[in-house]
Amino acid sequence: MKVLLPGLAAALLLVSGCATTEETNSAIRARWIGQSTDAFFSQYGPPQRSYKLNDGSSVYNWRGGEKSTQHAAQYRDVPRDKDSKKTDRVMVSPARTEELFCELQINAGANGSITAIQTTRESSGAGFSFSRCAEVFEKR
Repeated sequence: MKVLLPGLAAALLLVSGCATTEETNSAIRARWIGQSTDAFFSQYGPPQRSYKLNDGSSVYNWRGGEKSTQHAAQYRDVPRDKDSKKTDRVMVSPARTEELFCELQINAGANGSITAIQTTRESSGAGFSFSRCAEVFEKR
């Protein structure tokens, strides 16, 4: 039990430092609502698509923070049989490539100022992060 408590405390501390998508959305909204789309796109890159609405406002689909990470295959040694000291290496998970990204929908008024912004899709972050968008927007 003495070993379990420090491990549990460390795990909780690690998870508590990770941003969730909703926390990230709140931070992005606080920073960007009321700012111009030109300022956002100048800092983070152009949108993938945009749609002009009848009232003169616009909707933008933006994608950024794209990065590929390589994960090596994982192996484990298992005994050949219960009496043998010889082991075989068994693949636990194959090598894989993971694509990291953050996608937002940005709504802007006719004057170009951002009226709404939210995450529409994202991958998990690099390492232990739950949110790729959190990683992209905390850097700047």
